[in-house]
Amino acid sequence: MAVKCKDIAKLMESQAPVKLSEEWDNVGLLLGSLENEVKRIMVCMDVTTKIADEAAAKGVDLIVSHHPLIFRGMKRINEDDPKGKVIYKLIRNNINVYCAHTNFDVADGGLNDRLAEIIDLKDVKNLRCYKQEKLYKVVVFVPEDKVDDVRDAMCSAGAGWIGNYSDCSFMAGGIGTFRPLDGTNPYIGAKGKLEKVNEYRLETIVPESLLKKVVEAMIKAHPYEEVAYDIYLTELKGMEYGMGKVGYLEQPLKLEEFIDMVKEKLKVSTVRVIGPSPDTVSKVGVFCGSFDEDYSGILKEKTDVLLTGDIKYHTAVDMTEMGLCVVDAGHFNTEKIFVPAVMKLFKDTFRDIDVIASQVESDPFKFS
Repeated sequence: MAVKCKDIAKLMESQAPVKLSEEWDNVGLLLGSLENEVKRIMVCMDVTTKIADEAAAKGVDLIVSHHPLIFRGMKRINEDDPKGKVIYKLIRNNINVYCAHTNFDVADGGLNDRLAEIIDLKDVKNLRCYKQEKLYKVVVFVPEDKVDDVRDAMCSAGAGWIGNYSDCSFMAGGIGTFRPLDGTNPYIGAKGKLEKVNEYRLETIVPESLLKKVVEAMIKAHPYEEVAYDIYLTELKGMEYGMGKVGYLEQPLKLEEFIDMVKEKLKVSTVRVIGPSPDTVSKVGVFCGSFDEDYSGILKEKTDVLLTGDIKYHTAVDMTEMGLCVVDAGHFNTEKIFVPAVMKLFKDTFRDIDVIASQVESDPFKFS
């Protein structure tokens, strides 16, 4: 079966839902059609002229990038403009473009988790809460002989998780009434006659991201033509998504040792160091790409060091005044792990398509 852009988008959004992206961000399929067939994917950080040329030369159908092709609003697409030139080339060569940016940064198992894993942090948690998923209570009324089928369908679709417990639900018996009218085909009862049926009130908890899927599974498994159900928004808090991560090194290191380890793990030759040097480094925060200038997480967690990229001058001054130690390994270097992570995801899922990494992309900064 042919793989289409919509299949790639579905997989990416199962890992990094679009709703997790920042309001200012631009993610998802930015160029092309969800119905376009995909035989070769190229994964990269940025969609540039070099990347477009490489993709065209290698017969790529879809580029999956971390940074958006179209970031800010465009009033015109002009081939004399550098960005317009790239877009024209992509369209002429039937190349689709999909982007996963801040949603991939904060997703469970996303870039910040992977950065923490690369430097071997333990007991990892969120540096700062970014979003918390809403939880809903779904209540449905089911005849006694079908309640197990409906419950199993809902739980298989993702309902019923409370902490490390699965298949959590509550059932209470009662009497349901209804009168089938003309045009109906009732599972129980006859047209025009008031029916009284032994039913269960079945209720369970559902995260917002799975609500549509769970309701669809519930309706499909339910025997009635018209399913009676209610959905309530609860005050309970679901999964927390964080900006950055914080954890502990297995063994404390001197700052110089930590810096050497970062250089080795991220394969970089130089880093920038900001603020006072701690006696030892044990508690480490990570924040891939550009640090967003919200100091609340690192101040609250009292990190020994923050590993990040793209610290601005005035931010560096503020951090120094606050007594914060920061290792800036660069935007590209703290996010280039996007490429192997996404390539593995595609290769593990789609056996019939080629997945390649760009061979022309590199950090735009050169140090001499």
